[in-house]
Amino acid sequence: MYSQEIEMDSSEKECLEQYKNVSLIDPFCAAAWDSFICWPPLSPGEKMSKPCPQMDTKGTVIGDATHPGMFAVRSCAENGSWVENRTNFSLCITNMATLYPSSWTPTIVASILVIVSIVSIITLSVTLFIFCYFNCLKCSRLKVHRNLSVALLLNLMLLIVTSSPVLLNVSYKHTEWLCRGVLVLQMYSGMASINWMFVEGLLLHSRVTVHIFKQDAPFKLYYCIGWGIPALCIGSWCSLMYMYHNTSCWSGYGDLPYIWVITGPMLVALLVNSVFLVDIIRVLVTKRHANFSTEANQVRCALYDGLPQQKFCAWPQAQPTVNACGRKKAIKATALLFPLLGIPHLLFCINPKDNGKLEEAYMIVNAFVKSSQGLFVSVLYCFMNNDVQTALRKAYMRAIIRRNPNHRYTCRTRGMSQTSGTYLSHSDGNILGEGGGRKIGTSRTVLRLQEPPSRSESKPRSEYMTVIF
Repeated sequence: MYSQEIEMDSSEKECLEQYKNVSLIDPFCAAAWDSFICWPPLSPGEKMSKPCPQMDTKGTVIGDATHPGMFAVRSCAENGSWVENRTNFSLCITNMATLYPSSWTPTIVASILVIVSIVSIITLSVTLFIFCYFNCLKCSRLKVHRNLSVALLLNLMLLIVTSSPVLLNVSYKHTEWLCRGVLVLQMYSGMASINWMFVEGLLLHSRVTVHIFKQDAPFKLYYCIGWGIPALCIGSWCSLMYMYHNTSCWSGYGDLPYIWVITGPMLVALLVNSVFLVDIIRVLVTKRHANFSTEANQVRCALYDGLPQQKFCAWPQAQPTVNACGRKKAIKATALLFPLLGIPHLLFCINPKDNGKLEEAYMIVNAFVKSSQGLFVSVLYCFMNNDVQTALRKAYMRAIIRRNPNHRYTCRTRGMSQTSGTYLSHSDGNILGEGGGRKIGTSRTVLRLQEPPSRSESKPRSEYMTVIF
């Protein structure tokens, strides 16, 4: 284990070296370095203020703020210890706009994060309601979707919290435990989101290429990957930061090697997801023409249909040829996995840090990608999901039939003609109550679904599926 002396950076060493020969009457507050300002030893009850540090867009201190009234304050308690063991930067944070008068980028980035995150939160809330309300949507893949939605929902809420100081000029960072708590939750939810995207890729890849549909998904393993590993990594990171970099709100954590405890597993998960995506495309492109249509439909069914495919997905017969349009559409459908598996995070894992237009563009685009992830998940995993559409359609039909039970209507959708009728069984009803002669009626609603004839058949088929509500 490294000692505290070895872990000190050069600035901290210089600060302590500068005041090592200054001695005061015990008890007194020793010299301290808060990652920005070097504070000399102070006597009990003494208070000192220094100009706020001025930083560039990279977070590097380039000097002291010259605006009057902008000071950082540190106080020594009567017992000879620093008050709260931190520097009060409230005046610096309050006047942050004065420190960065020439750049609108932080405001633009914060606005994008808040607005798009709110839209994503709304869509994710609807998604979770649908997944939890309909009992028919109970399957392994949709269960993974639910966990991913919860992780993204938590992460988006914390994005709004961390962006609020820039827009509202009100900061939560004055309270040390709250500042660290928000940071830890943000780290945890971000890593959990990436890990559940990895689980999505793992499950989809196994369904498309390995063909293990009849096996139950190992959800104990999935929960360990999605929620357990992030908790372990975040806990280890917090311990390291507390022991070796116990500064105010753990400022400067991104420049320390301990951050790899979190970013390392996340990077590995995204790289493996990239391999999954490439392998799925390989399966589509390299299969024989005779099997291409089936493989393309397999990807579609694994992506959009949560229920077991042998029972609910209609697999087409192998076609002797496939045109370029069909291949293009299949690959295009697979490319939808690009944002859903978190691959865009790989494109933004390196900040150019050129202190110019390129870095500003990076920050704006990255803010949109991070905050819109929930919207993509809701649209492609829920609103475009065949099982969800079927459940909503059936609920809509039930509502119409309950409202107007004697109405007969026809509803046509793509690929299926749906005819619904209501039949009142008088043999089941018309029962007189013995007590007051009250008529008790019961009814059954029958939904008949007729498959349209395929083009290859010369005569139409009459196949019906009857669902009684």
